[in-house]
Amino acid sequence: MKKHLALALLVLGLAMSANAQVQSTAETMGKGKFAAFVSANAIVVKDFTTMSFSSAQLWYGLTNRADVFAGTSETTLLGQEQTAVMVGGNINLLKSKVLSLSAFNTLSAPLNRRRDACGATWFTALVVSKDFKKLTPYGGYAVTLPLGHVEGKLFTPAEPMHNIPVGFAKPIGKHIFVFAEYNFGRKQQVAGLALAYTF
Repeated sequence: MKKHLALALLVLGLAMSANAQVQSTAETMGKGKFAAFVSANAIVVKDFTTMSFSSAQLWYGLTNRADVFAGTSETTLLGQEQTAVMVGGNINLLKSKVLSLSAFNTLSAPLNRRRDACGATWFTALVVSKDFKKLTPYGGYAVTLPLGHVEGKLFTPAEPMHNIPVGFAKPIGKHIFVFAEYNFGRKQQVAGLALAYTF
């Protein structure tokens, strides 16, 4: 147990990057199951700077095909930080022997530095994955949508950001899953790591 906690704290300690990662497969956990999740990401915005975004979330299997979650995040850029709260879900749309398909959504709102960000940010993605038991590769198409006034906001993109996420989830034992992901995009590139502990 100490080893698992140390690993979770290490990932959380690495943390810091923004709302542009899926870090989830199209598979869902199952009704009544819980997971604690931490992530660390780096976002390179073209002609601007590199931001860091971290999050800590608690997931719950609402049904066998729908997971919901809530948590907090922190974005850091140019030596300044912003904390936000988030809610979201991952809904499995298709599950077959060939692949799984899901709709992943996150809605976040800032707790501080509100004048430096839009009212809320919606991250939405269509995720495709294939479970090989020892490794689950996934990919898809994702959009980050700033909601509300966005001009001149430090922590908010001035327009929707489009990305193609590619990553994998690897189980370590019965309860731990490690995620590694890279998002390709014209205006921003995102790389990140995440850790989930199921219980």
